[in-house]
Amino acid sequence: MTVSPARRRAILAGLVLVIVACLTTIAVIVTTRGAGDGLGEQLRSLKNDEVPASAESEDREELLSISREFATRFNTYDPSMLDDEGHLPDYAAVEDLMTPKFGAVFTENVGYAEQTVSQLGVASVGTVYAVGVASQDDDSAEVLVAGTIELSYPYPDEGAGGDDGTEDDGTPDDGTTDDEATDDEATDDEQRVSTGAQRFRYQVSLAKIDGEWLVDDLDDIDDGLPPFSQPGIPEEPTSPGESPSTTPSTPPSTQPSTQPSESPATEQSTEEGR
Repeated sequence: MTVSPARRRAILAGLVLVIVACLTTIAVIVTTRGAGDGLGEQLRSLKNDEVPASAESEDREELLSISREFATRFNTYDPSMLDDEGHLPDYAAVEDLMTPKFGAVFTENVGYAEQTVSQLGVASVGTVYAVGVASQDDDSAEVLVAGTIELSYPYPDEGAGGDDGTEDDGTPDDGTTDDEATDDEATDDEQRVSTGAQRFRYQVSLAKIDGEWLVDDLDDIDDGLPPFSQPGIPEEPTSPGESPSTTPSTPPSTQPSTQPSESPATEQSTEEGR
């Protein structure tokens, strides 16, 4: 079958229109979805499946994740984390999420938490309920974190046993075996007194260093004190060996009469001038 010249021209015109439409679509995609200043950068971004603001969106997710992890680990420690030298290496490892400047301040104050845990048997559990980016630019950000801190202490002893054949409660020794006594002690060790969940609101400052977001400072919004890295309000001097007022002042054998509103590491550092 022979195609007439008029039909050929119509088919050719249709093909031209299709090509023009395809080129127009490609141009729209490159200009609206490509990232970069020049045509080459825009084409490369499309090849790598990048879209405008994708980097900012990824940064936002990273900021939320780091802030949540930091606030949780910063407020979580217990006696089981102590090593043979009375340190908290796993707790201190939260420094990996910090800038060198902020990490140095944290390292100077982590001993307060170690002392509280080793001497008083304090345990702290941090729980984060909400995080949100308050502000963000290319190399800095502010993130708000809300959650709770729950402290607990060993259950008060009823009294120390003596050499007169009586147990701690003053009853005569009934011949309990060492294994049974060990089991009883383990059960007693599990009995702890909780202060209850105390709410906190943090403003976490982050900085981007070598492409990595790191915590650069911490401010408890409700405590009325300067941020963690800044000098706090001086306290009256304490006697040698006396714990600062923010540390639970009662020995492990008595029940604490106050409920700290935040973790020992945070309270100690702010009150002691960090």
